Amino acid sequence: MTQQAMHDLSSEYVHWLKDNLIIFERGTSQVLSTPFLDPFNDGIEIALDISGGEMVLHDEGKTLDNLMDMGVQIEKSERRQAIIQNAIAGCGVRLNNGRLETVVSHSNRAQRLHFLTAAILRLNDLWMTSTPRTVTDFFEIVKEYFDEHEILYTANKSITGRTVEHPIDFIIPLPKGLDRLIKLIPRPSVQAAKIASFTWIDLQDAQPSAERVVLINDMASDESASDETIEKKPKAVNDNVTSILRGYSHKIYQWSAAMNDPDFVKKIRSAG
Repeated sequence: MTQQAMHDLSSEYVHWLKDNLIIFERGTSQVLSTPFLDPFNDGIEIALDISGGEMVLHDEGKTLDNLMDMGVQIEKSERRQAIIQNAIAGCGVRLNNGRLETVVSHSNRAQRLHFLTAAILRLNDLWMTSTPRTVTDFFEIVKEYFDEHEILYTANKSITGRTVEHPIDFIIPLPKGLDRLIKLIPRPSVQAAKIASFTWIDLQDAQPSAERVVLINDMASDESASDETIEKKPKAVNDNVTSILRGYSHKIYQWSAAMNDPDFVKKIRSAG
């Protein structure tokens, strides 16, 4: 794809976002309704409050409320608390009294809005079904794999793009000062593919020589299995998802094939 085509698509994406953002008031807060969807297919809403001289963007606690409605008990599990902290690391977002929030200034409001939306989407993607026993943290799965195979990486680092900063799940150093940037898609969807592709487009100027890689979690829990014998089986990934990613990613790996490929470690660690 040519540079001009990438620029045109970037502009179209920004216009699409602008056309689908709705602002309204709820009590003392201003609320921004986004076109990105929560697990119940409702638009994700971001509220803006001014408190003690600070401007705070937050999710009104809805992200964790939705997870609890899906049967995921957060407060009673230290492991799930750690999963949340991993998911929001590098996003400039904090968990405060059950809500995701970030303090903003007039100069970084757009960037912080992007970060908060990314954090919400990350958390929504952690849980693949409504049953607590199938809690899956794709980031932790990949991290453990990299550690087990002694793959050198930097995790949860933000890189400044043309318009905003973007959280990158893993950065693997390559020879000659190059990097391999890895974005994870825990739950394959057209929406997730568009967001990953926008990241690659926006980073093109800042990281023109970096290799852009996507890892897709295509493993699904076997709901017929007992709690003691939970099994994961590959599931088909929508062709539209891979088609969108293919235009902007150098490499796309589905996790079911990658983790069983004896050459995958070499592919992910080496240049070329």
